[in-house]
Formats: sequence, C-alpha cells, structure tokens
Amino acid sequence: MHIHPSSPNSSQSEDDAATKIQAGFRGYRVRKQMRGQGAVSNTAGGVGAGAGASGAPSSGTVEDKSATKIQANVRGFLVRKKQKMATEAATKIQASFRGFKTRKELKSIKKDK
Repeated sequence: MHIHPSSPNSSQSEDDAATKIQAGFRGYRVRKQMRGQGAVSNTAGGVGAGAGASGAPSSGTVEDKSATKIQANVRGFLVRKKQKMATEAATKIQASFRGFKTRKELKSIKKDK
C-alpha cells in the first residue's frame, strides 16, 4: 500500500515500515548467527557456543548503524519533499491572492475613471 507523504498518517506508516524492515533484518541476522553457532556447538560440544554468542552483537552493530543511517536518509528525504510541497502550495496561494488583489484594485481604478 502506497501512502502519499502529505497524508496525515504517513509518519506512522513510515515508522511502521521502518520497524518491519528492522525486524526482518534482525531476524535474518539472528538466524544466520544460529546457523553459525550450530556448527560450533556440534564440534565443540556446546562449550564454544557461549563465546561465539558474546562476540556476535559487536559484529551486528555495523549493520544496525547502516540500517539506521539508511532510514535517517530516507526520512530526511521525505521531510524535505513534504516541505518543498508545502512551500510550493503556499507560493501558489500567495500568487493567487496577489492576482485577486491586483484585479480588484484595477477594477476600482477603472470604476473611478
């Protein structure tokens, strides 16, 4: 489902999408670690599995930071896009009002002559 960035619920939808992306990636990473630990625990009789698990979170921080950076960039892009649309809309409203005001003034000048 595509939600336009200017819709009222777009922020919540973006947060939900980001959460789903993170959850999917973290699930993938944990499954990958579990496969790696399975091979270690079979060869070391389960003793090496604890040591492998303690070192795993530090290797995942790069992925977490990368995912966070990507999300921040996407959110920044969407905010800038929304701001640009709002600015263009305000400019359009201002131009319309100025045109209306000018036409009204010209009409009163013609009436006076």
